[in-house]
Parts: sequence; C-alpha cells; structure tokens
Amino acid sequence: MIEHAAMPSDTPLAALIRAAARGRHLLVMLALALLVALAYHGIERNSFHFDDWPNILDNTALHMTHFSVGALVDAARGAFLPLRPIPSISFAIDWWRGGGEAATFLITNLAFHILTAWAVFALLLHLLAKNAPPTAPAVIACGAAALWWAVQPIHVQAVSYVVQRMTEMAALFAILSVWAYLKGRTASRAKLPWWALSVVSLALAALSKENAWITPVLLLMAELLVVRNDGKLVRNRRDALLFIIPACIALALLADLALKGPVSQWALSGYATRSFTLAERLLTQPKVVLYHLSQIAWPLPQRFSLEHDLDIVRSATSADFWLPLAAILAWCAVGVVLAARRGSRIAGFFVLWLPATLLIESSLVPLEMVFEHRMYLPAVGLAGLVALALERAIRHGGKVLPAAALIFAAATPLAGWSTSTRIPQWRSEASLYEQAVQRAPRSARAWNQLGIANLAQRRGETVSRDRYLRALEAFDRAIALDANYAAPLTNRGVARYVQGDVIGAQSDLEKAIAISPREAAAQHYLGEIHQQAGRFAEAQTARRRACALGVSIDCNR
Repeated sequence: MIEHAAMPSDTPLAALIRAAARGRHLLVMLALALLVALAYHGIERNSFHFDDWPNILDNTALHMTHFSVGALVDAARGAFLPLRPIPSISFAIDWWRGGGEAATFLITNLAFHILTAWAVFALLLHLLAKNAPPTAPAVIACGAAALWWAVQPIHVQAVSYVVQRMTEMAALFAILSVWAYLKGRTASRAKLPWWALSVVSLALAALSKENAWITPVLLLMAELLVVRNDGKLVRNRRDALLFIIPACIALALLADLALKGPVSQWALSGYATRSFTLAERLLTQPKVVLYHLSQIAWPLPQRFSLEHDLDIVRSATSADFWLPLAAILAWCAVGVVLAARRGSRIAGFFVLWLPATLLIESSLVPLEMVFEHRMYLPAVGLAGLVALALERAIRHGGKVLPAAALIFAAATPLAGWSTSTRIPQWRSEASLYEQAVQRAPRSARAWNQLGIANLAQRRGETVSRDRYLRALEAFDRAIALDANYAAPLTNRGVARYVQGDVIGAQSDLEKAIAISPREAAAQHYLGEIHQQAGRFAEAQTARRRACALGVSIDCNR
C-alpha cells in the first residue's frame, strides 16, 4: 500500500494533481481500447455458432424491428434462458441495429470486452491508490495489468462467441458492483449514490449469468480485505454476522444437497444428459482449473480450442485428482495467510478472488467439463496480482524493474498475438471444429460437431456430395470414439434420411433412441420413416414422444 501525505482537497495543487490523474487515466483507457481492438482485429468477419441459434437467431422475441420499451420488455420475457434477460435485451437492440448480421453482435461483444477492461483498470487503481490520488506508478501498473488481462487468448471464446456476451456482462457488472461498493465505503460524503450503483450492478450481473451470484461473496471479501486492510477484521459483535450469515447459507446449501431439495434438483438436473457423473466432475475440475491457469501462463495459440482431450478422473486416489487439488488448496492457504495479516490483505483479496469466482462453475453445476470462457471473471484476480507486482517493481526500481518490464514485454505481446491468431478460427463452425479435432482428436463431441458443420454451415445452404461424405466420416469417428454417445448416431441418421438412405437412417435412429430415449430429433425422423412406410401406429408413437420432448412439429396430425 502506498502512503500519501495529507493534502487539503481544495488547494490548487490538489486540483492540478486531480486533473493530471484524470489525463493519465484517459490516456490509459484510450490505449487499452486501441490495443484490445488491434488484438481482436477481424472479429466482425466471424459468424454465429451453436447456442447462438436458440438464444438469438431462432428466438423471434429478440427480432426487434422498431425500438420501443415494449419490444425490450418482450425480449427480456422471451429470453431463451429465463434467468438471463439482460443479455437478451442487448441482443434485441443489436438485431434492431443490424438486422441480424453477425458483425453487429460481434462488434458489440468487443465493445463490452473493452468496457470490462476499463472496469478492471478502475478496480485495480482504486485498490492500489485507495483514498489518495493515484500515483504514476499505480496508473501504469494497473493499466498494464488490465491490458495483460484483456488480450489473454483464453477470453476469445467469451468475446467471439456471441451468446457468451452473457459471460462478459456478468463479469462487467460484478466488477462494477465491487468497485462502486469500495468507492462508497471510502467516500467522505455522497456514499449513497455509490452504493446504489453497486446494488444495481449486482442485480444486472445476476440477471446476466448465474456465475455472478458469487458477487455478494466478492463484496464481503472487499469489506474485510480491502476496507480493513490495515485494521481489525472483526471490530465488534455485529461484525460477526459477516461470517455467520455466509456460513449459514453454506450449511443450508449443503443440507439442500444432502436432502435433494429444490436448489440441488435445479442445479443437478443437467447430469441426466451429461456423459459424466457429479462425482466425476468434482474429481476432474481441479485438473481443469490448473490446465486453464497453464493456458494463461503459457498462451500459445495451439493450446486453445473449443474442445480439449482432458481425461475424466474417476478415482480420488488418482494423482490427476489429488495433485491438482493440493495445488489449489495451497493457493487458497496462501490467500488465507495474506488475508489474516494487516497490510497484505489486498494481495489476499486478489489471491482468493480466483477460487471464489470459480466456486459455482467449477463445482457441482453440470456444465461442460472444460470451457475456456469460464476464466473470464476469475482471471481478474490474476490481473490484480500482476498490478501489485508491477507497481512495486516501478516504485523500488533497481534490478527488479528491468526484470519485471522484460517479463511483461514478453508475456503481453505473446498473449495479444495468440489472440489475433485465434480470431480467424471462429469464422465458421467448420473452421472452428477443424481446429478442435486437431487439438482434441479423441473428443467424440468435436467430431460430431464437425459433421454437423459440414452438413450445413449456413441455414438454407445446399450440401454437396463431398461435404456429405465428410460429415459421415466425422460422425463415424465420433461413434467409434464413444459408442454410448447418441448424438452422432442421430445426426448420421438424419443425414442419411435427407440423402435418401432410409434403411441406414432407420438403423442409426433406432440405435440412438436405444442409447438415449430423449433424442428428440431421432424420435421425429423415425416417425417420418414409419409414416412413409405406412406404419402409422409406430409413426404416431414416435411423433408423440418427439412432441413430449419439445420438437416443433404439428403434434395433432
């Protein structure tokens, strides 16, 4: 923490310092925007992918043709994911602005990324400078750390995948909530507007994506580790509530999980459609987290992909579980030690930020085992540690400064170059998964998605014979890799049906349904085959099952 001499806030010198500081801030923010835009050059030429279809392209509630409050309300109500209405409103605005062109959405995603980088800069600067005017070393260190964070290639998935604007917005508003809370706590007057901004930002974050529900924990950490950096953690009996309330919430969640209550049923319901169990996810996540940290530490472009060949851990005795877990626990222990000592709690805040923000998405919730956009918010804690290290190196000078400058000068351009290299990989689903199967040749899902991409890269596009054969080859690879994976069987069956191979299609669809009766598309197309063959009773049964699974067809015929 930097010590500053007291200075009356109304002196001419104080006014000059404030003006100079504002000038430095604007220069840093402008440089951030330009360098991030350079790293993401060409993003507007990319396209929609995967979950963009149900969330945006197929969701007519978002297809706003005229700007009005009613249309925005309809977009919020019609969100494909009902708990995330705020991003849906932004999607509707983009649809109105660009008529459904991907470029409009992607440029907005980039704008949100730049805004988040600015929010990271503001938060870091407030933590390093606290109540005093920020010094030049603090401004430089925080700007450099925010840039390092913003050009990390692990964030490309969050920025170039349109629907992951949800991740961006959740992170942006969570950071703003913490920053505004701290501004209110350290303001000499007019605290209420800052706290109101914190509450509004918290609500916007929570309504953008569920991982932002961890923001109250970040606010508690900010109170204990930042506001009380140089004082007592518990100052009176009422402060004990700061520990008792979260402890009670944690116990209630554990009881809900043990008793299979409503929260656990909601959170764990997705395991019915996953290829891994709850236990397997918990055993594998420590390895996944360390892998993501290694990607940030060594950000070569070939280390990033939509898919990764990380084997699922199935035993608690495996070194793939307990070694990564030991490393994570050691990281948390360092954070606790720093948090317990006066004067080092801000460092502890950044260390503990990482496990805190991973708590939801890397624990019980049945999300994908490996997804790079998950690190978007957690990496802010790493940026804070970078800022602290750089600021200290600049202040102390000597041999430390050239070493720190050299490391930063090597790491940040490497990350920016890797990011710019990854952008063209997101041009289309085919280019994305051609790279994915190279990175993860043992991933059945990657081969399945490559087959889908070869069948139709754009809606309404005619599939050539060559692309059809490449799709079948990809589906064959997926099926060979995982015989219990129903999706490639369904997709190969649908492809065969469209191409007129009814016998092969029926065989594939029946096998898919035997593996997973919830394969809605398989039920639908099997019903079409039965109908064409005159097996009307079987057709009606398959159609009813497809309708029950939510297939959009005429269920009354």
